[in-house]
Amino acid sequence: MSQNQPRQAIVIGASMAGLLAARVLADHFDRVLVLDRDALPDTPEYRSGTPQARHLHLLLARGEQVLNELFPGIEAEFAARGAQRASVTQDAALYTLGGLTPRHASDLHTYISARISLEWMVRQRVAQIPNVRFLTEVTVKHLTADDTGQTVTGVVVESRGHAEPDTIEADFVVDASGRGSQARAWLQALGYDAPAETVINGFQGYATRWYRRPVGVKTDLKGIGIQARPTEGNYRSGGFVEIDDERMIVTLMGANKDYPPTDEAEFLEYARTLATPFLYDLIKDAEPLSPIYGYRRTENRFVHYEQMTRRPEAFVVMGDAACAFNPTYGQGMTVAALEALELQAVLRAHGADQLDGVAAEFQTRLAKVAQGAWLLATGEDMSFPETVGGRPTLPMRVAQLYIRHLLTVGAQDEAISYAFMRVMQLVDQPAALFRPQIVLRVLLRTVVRPQPLPEPTLEAAQTQTAQAV
Repeated sequence: MSQNQPRQAIVIGASMAGLLAARVLADHFDRVLVLDRDALPDTPEYRSGTPQARHLHLLLARGEQVLNELFPGIEAEFAARGAQRASVTQDAALYTLGGLTPRHASDLHTYISARISLEWMVRQRVAQIPNVRFLTEVTVKHLTADDTGQTVTGVVVESRGHAEPDTIEADFVVDASGRGSQARAWLQALGYDAPAETVINGFQGYATRWYRRPVGVKTDLKGIGIQARPTEGNYRSGGFVEIDDERMIVTLMGANKDYPPTDEAEFLEYARTLATPFLYDLIKDAEPLSPIYGYRRTENRFVHYEQMTRRPEAFVVMGDAACAFNPTYGQGMTVAALEALELQAVLRAHGADQLDGVAAEFQTRLAKVAQGAWLLATGEDMSFPETVGGRPTLPMRVAQLYIRHLLTVGAQDEAISYAFMRVMQLVDQPAALFRPQIVLRVLLRTVVRPQPLPEPTLEAAQTQTAQAV
């Protein structure tokens, strides 16, 4: 586009990563055009572009912080539309190797909402930005570049119902199209080498069902996560989240090819075989509100755009298109939010009129900001025997052993549990668990063996809550 024309940015993909990218780009470009292959609904509805949306989703505490920063006042809008703001450490708990984590007040909070509702509310805010518009039911076929091939100048799209492709010019293009991204092929078509990628697959799948919360359930937990115990040969895990006063989502997960079933009787039996039967007790008499949905595309995939020695200017890749995590760990939306902050920082430093070098700097920063979540997800997945794509190194095995001890003793130590939750919520990097004061507490608790904790039951969880408050 010529310098005397309004400057335009294009975002490919209207899921969370694309929406957050559009919010940032709106501060730096005259126009932002968000492209998506789906017809985006006017109300919270499922769509083909988010096939995992029926499953349990988590916006981690750090993600909540970023949303509040990018969209001032959005927490009030969430509340008005029924999203619950919950304390990660008091309203929810983890069942770890040591038992149920202590429930206590803290500064870690998040929004509880169905994925389709959360994304829709964010999309509503983005749609209110005057210089952002959406173009739907279009598929990006490839990138366009200048005569030198060194700068991306737009995209070629095919619209549903139109035979002829169209070229849309842009000064900057962001690919946030998710796991199905074609960016590597697009770059090859422009004469660049496809970036290397790392894929680690623990062969994990999950199955989800929505229920009406049973009348008379005695726990006030809004959510619980039950971890697998791979060292004991149990690769099954699960969790539930209370969406509102009536509905809850229950997701069962299995790694090492021990996939949870979608048959009703087998689903219930699978829940009973987790490390604790908490979820089984919760749902055995509950009224189902949906079929059982299965999902198995859970491999971790890191495309190393930061390692490219040659790249075109004015084109970046983010979200799952750049680094996709095993979704069972709930990191994707929060990492996308952190990447949006990095894009904001790079554009502020360069300015929209000085885009040379933005792509290389952003991809480097993205790789760094995704590294902590990548280590958490792949470190867990590499503990499964059937995992392909990588095996834990000696330092990783030592770290895994330490984390197992930390989880074992953390159930009876609020400080250790809180430090772990800050890392899991992506507020702190994994290195925070190796700070001297935490290591010392773990060692002391390991030497002084804690008394075994009872398994969590609905009644026990309620009792613990009463004691905590």
